[in-house]
Amino acid sequence: MSLRRAVLAFPLVVWCALAQAIECRVVDGDSLVCGVERIRLRDVYAAEYKQAGGREAKRRMEALVRGKDVTLVRHGQDRHGRTLADVWVEGRKVVQEDIGPRAGNGARPRRPKLEH
Repeated sequence: MSLRRAVLAFPLVVWCALAQAIECRVVDGDSLVCGVERIRLRDVYAAEYKQAGGREAKRRMEALVRGKDVTLVRHGQDRHGRTLADVWVEGRKVVQEDIGPRAGNGARPRRPKLEH
């Protein structure tokens, strides 16, 4: 294998090592349980189930993952001990637009950092 091909293939090899295809159960629009692991989708903010839009967000997530292998690319944990992950279904990353409008804590405008 040429050096160029090896360099180009390296990111794919790393991604495959970090990811695994598994079946998951939907908790709400931005949370899953995969095996015994609690997953929080990274950069996706859905309304809580009992809030306005929460049931629709959960329904959309269920439609995306039902009966399909889910691939997780893990990025640490959140403050609740859930694994933060990018979630891929059939080779496509799940993004905010798949779930619905931004809601919950992610809907709040972020305060700019003040320079001192």
